Amino acid sequence: MKNLWLCVSLALLLGACAKDDANQPSTQTAPAVAIGNGKANTWVNLDGQGNPTAMGFTLSKGALDQLPATLPGTDFMLALPDAATQKTPFRHVMINWNPLGHEPAGIYDVPHFDFHFYMMPMAEVMQIPPYAVNPTGFDKVPAAAYLPTGYVKNPGGVPAMGAHWTDVSSPELHGQPFTETFIYGSYNSHVTFWEPMVALSYLRTNPTLEQDIKQPAQYETPGYYPTHFSILAKADGSYDVSLSNFVKR
Repeated sequence: MKNLWLCVSLALLLGACAKDDANQPSTQTAPAVAIGNGKANTWVNLDGQGNPTAMGFTLSKGALDQLPATLPGTDFMLALPDAATQKTPFRHVMINWNPLGHEPAGIYDVPHFDFHFYMMPMAEVMQIPPYAVNPTGFDKVPAAAYLPTGYVKNPGGVPAMGAHWTDVSSPELHGQPFTETFIYGSYNSHVTFWEPMVALSYLRTNPTLEQDIKQPAQYETPGYYPTHFSILAKADGSYDVSLSNFVKR
């Protein structure tokens, strides 16, 4: 009888431990992709109920070195962990390196990264044509409620990306040097990506950036959406680029 009670007590203890472990915060990661002299990999942080608290990617030490210095730019495609695609509207990440920047001249024509967090499958993104070939999808804009107040559509559009929407209050549009900004994207009447755009020179300053993301009034797809954006330069020479403070919409 004594041994029976011992076994029962041990089983209850192990069960309690397993339950406690199941309710602990966790992190899921996806395979890394080579970039520069380093790599990039995506991750998602989950609370004890398996809901996202932060999502993003890490650029390892060396990832900003030996990048192509001439056109064309380079696109690096990163898969997201399963928990990110199951709980949020985001499907994958595309890191676009622009060695000479892009229009408009005098504003974004400096070396910089476009960090696209896409809401549409990668295969569909890659089928988006040049604007001059077929402008229809670019010119079909989402309902105004699906974009934050103060965002305006840029002319034209970019193949394998879509149309881009810029915050008219961004400092670089009012005479300040471009460091970072937050872009929205659309195609065929849907919001298709959220995009931090960051100058290489700004990353080289090893920033600690924390800022809120301007939110739309409505969200087309149910799920967890981030309300905060950050860039953290770490002591080991890596950078964390993350979307956080998720809210279920």
